[in-house]
Amino acid sequence: MPETLDELLCALRAADPAADKDSLVDAIEALIADDPVGSRTVILGHAGDEEMRVWALGVLGDPADFGRIAAALADPGLRFTALEALADQPDVDRVDAVARSLLDDPDPMVRSKAVGMVAFYGRPGALAVLLPLVEDPVAHVRMILGRHLGGLGDPAAEPALRLLRDDPDEQVRRFAVRGLARIAPAAG
Repeated sequence: MPETLDELLCALRAADPAADKDSLVDAIEALIADDPVGSRTVILGHAGDEEMRVWALGVLGDPADFGRIAAALADPGLRFTALEALADQPDVDRVDAVARSLLDDPDPMVRSKAVGMVAFYGRPGALAVLLPLVEDPVAHVRMILGRHLGGLGDPAAEPALRLLRDDPDEQVRRFAVRGLARIAPAAG
């Protein structure tokens, strides 16, 4: 197993997509937690690709890197990773604003990630910005929406979840039922 942060980042990038990468990720997270300042220097100087740098900066979670991570959102190939990296930033208002801005992204995986983040933060107006996604053309986005709407605990999400419960896609219906079940205790 590689030992330095740079070696671990290279190994993670080179790992077979089907391989279990948990041990590599755990080792990277441990090194970063043990030495955040030194790790930031290694990450910024990493000779690997930009996606690994953005991902590792997300693991670091240093507010000083918000702008660097947010800048990666301009690259469609990095957008999902950058949005995911922003999730560990402490300024939840800024992160929520970025996630909301990506709810209509052309990439359905980015939209799905944005749905989860907006719902997780549950900032004022979250339900209102999520509701239009009931009509998203991609089932995965609607499935994630069904999963997270119930987590808001807002009975006002019930009509949207009922629509999703009647969705043509089985997974969307399944997650809508789970979302409805999460609201029922909150409403009672």
